[in-house]
Formats: sequence, C-alpha cells, structure tokens
Amino acid sequence: MKPIFTLLILIVTLTACSDRRDIREYYFPARELVNTDGKVYAYENTGTLPGPDTIYWYYLGVDLDTALYLSVTRYGPDLSPQQLAREEVTNEGIRMRKLTVLGQDSLGVAIPTEVEMLFNRSFPFYLDKVPTTYGYRMRGKFTPGSEIVTYVSLERKYRKDTTVTVLGEERDALVFDLAGEVSVRDPEDGDISPQFTGYEIYARGVGLAEYYRDLGAAGALGGRLQRLIPMNDFALERLPK
Repeated sequence: MKPIFTLLILIVTLTACSDRRDIREYYFPARELVNTDGKVYAYENTGTLPGPDTIYWYYLGVDLDTALYLSVTRYGPDLSPQQLAREEVTNEGIRMRKLTVLGQDSLGVAIPTEVEMLFNRSFPFYLDKVPTTYGYRMRGKFTPGSEIVTYVSLERKYRKDTTVTVLGEERDALVFDLAGEVSVRDPEDGDISPQFTGYEIYARGVGLAEYYRDLGAAGALGGRLQRLIPMNDFALERLPK
C-alpha cells in the first residue's frame, strides 16, 4: 500500500509543477556572463528627474561551487560605482543576497552603506496560474551619523505577455507591474512614506528592456535599453586613454 501512496504523491506533485510556466529566459542571462568580462547595459534615461542621459548597469556572472550569482554594479555619470549588488540564481528565482549603496562625503570620498535585506525574493522563475507577488524589502541608514532609517519596499507582479523591439530586434517579453514605498523614519522630524507605482518589461534572452516608476508629484524614473556592451569595449570607450 505504501508504494501506491508514494506514487500518488508523486503524480500530484508532477501535475502541480506542470501548471507552472518557466520564465527564467526572460531574466538577465547569468550563465552566459560567466567566464567573460561581463556586459554593460546602457539605458536611455526616459524619466523626468534631473540626471544623466544614459544610465549604466554592469552585469557579471559568478559561478561558485555552492551557487550561481550575478554581480551587479550601477555607475554614476563619472563612472564611479553608486550601487553594488549580489544576486543568487536559484531554481525558483532570483534572491537579492547583498546590496551596498555608495554615497559621498563633502570631499567626494565614497561612503559605503550595506543595506539589510528583510525580504529578498526579487524575481520569479515560474509563473503560477494565480499570480504571485515577488519583490524585496530592505532598510538602511544612508545619512552618516544620523539615526534616520529608510525602508524601501517593492512588489513585482506579472501582468501580461507582449513583444518589444530591443536593440533593433523584436523579442518576446513579459510585463510586470510594480508597487512600492519609501519609508523614512526620523526620530526628530517624524515619518514619511511616499508610495510609487510603475512597470518593467523583460525581453527574452536579454533581461530588463524598459522600466518606469511613477513617483507622483516628485516626477518619474524611467529607462529604455539602448546598448549592450562587453565590459572590455566599454572600458576602452569610456575610460581615459
């Protein structure tokens, strides 16, 4: 009787798994970025806030004995690192394992702030029939010597399939809706918690192709992928000769 019972459990499990759609090909291709110099994703700035015309994110795959990771770096206009992240690629999806934000003091010296991750299931590799919300929640003190604590939350939820033209080529894509909050908790001046909404479009075989965040009266953040550059070429192009 026990073998039959075990078989029934296996059948139920396989049936449940078959209802889940695998979408890992729509995220950044971590495996392809292993044993390379990585790639820089150059996004045209489509937001309304002051900022550079182009926003650069550098992705590098790191394959360790224990897991596969994506090393992610955002560069400022002067090509100084502004944000460093390490994402673990698991069977179920992406988990944000570490995030460091680099500010500057009055002399321009970098001040690193390591952010504490409270929830880190940032991107799913499977879509269920009933959409599941993924995202992250983090907190950190970004003002040196201050007791002000900032919490940042983001929820990512699948909306629909679509197609987009990326780098001159039409690709299948997925649209995710975003909802989030930035909560600033100041012991002296009190708390503020502005919310935002938006969307992201992930193209198959590429990763994030477009994003938009509506900050209400404060404006909007947005970007559209315009170039994909091997890091060696990027360094030759942008660094002083």
